[in-house]
Amino acid sequence: MACPTCSRRSALIAALAPAISRLAPLTRQDLLGLLALNEERLLHALKVQDPSQFSRQPQRSESTKGVPTEICRHDPGYPPALAQLDCAPAVLYATCTIERLQALLAAPTVALVGNLAQTSYSQQVAFALAHDLAAIGVTIVSGFNDGLEGTAHHGAQHASGRSIAVLACAPDMPPSPGQNEHRHRCILEHGAAVSEFPPEFHPPRRWCYIASQRIIAALASVVVVVQATERSSALLTTTIAAELGHDVAVVPGRVTDPSSHGTFALLRDGAHPVSCAPDVLELIHDTVGVS
Repeated sequence: MACPTCSRRSALIAALAPAISRLAPLTRQDLLGLLALNEERLLHALKVQDPSQFSRQPQRSESTKGVPTEICRHDPGYPPALAQLDCAPAVLYATCTIERLQALLAAPTVALVGNLAQTSYSQQVAFALAHDLAAIGVTIVSGFNDGLEGTAHHGAQHASGRSIAVLACAPDMPPSPGQNEHRHRCILEHGAAVSEFPPEFHPPRRWCYIASQRIIAALASVVVVVQATERSSALLTTTIAAELGHDVAVVPGRVTDPSSHGTFALLRDGAHPVSCAPDVLELIHDTVGVS
């Protein structure tokens, strides 16, 4: 159970979601800076006229009591890498017990990220990487959509492996009604869905997807970009991962393909080129449980 201070902060961010959406244009780095502000400065930045409306302690409804698990920044089970962020979520909500989440994160963790719109190439590579890594005990970390992220979870499930889905809404259900509910149930059965947003926070705002990238970056010891344009949100994930000291890897694409221009920029900046699971394993060869 989260402490009162962290619960209130979490509820405040959720309540301010519409106000944050109205701040345009808002760069990705500006958003993270906003989420790092204390309550007084945050309310001022959002031009909230009546701060008292957010002063009440959130009440848990009977329908969501006990679900999901709450892990606040003061809890010893809070992921250490996530705590290093200046804009770390006050509360991490998980669809599993703290013990299961710790077990998932105790294994080597690899994030698979990239463009929402898949090509046949990125779909094939994402599935193969997730399948082969999950088959040997690596925990796959990704977001939750019907594109590359969904393919990553599908690959892990096909190998009877485990994955963590980082959602941009409450973690106990998909972002929108009917959006691959079967895959969501499979993730919950063998892995976990996590989010910084409390129960009943649906649907997600656009900025929530961007904010979730920092959680993906923190939970994974290696971030693999399968395919990315120059404006892909995956590039924010790699920036945060690098700042945390995590390895960044890239699957090279066609030089003539605009959907791979972002990955080439990462390669120029020193990211590790990878093409298969053994390449990724070389980056985590000294991690317990990987031979």
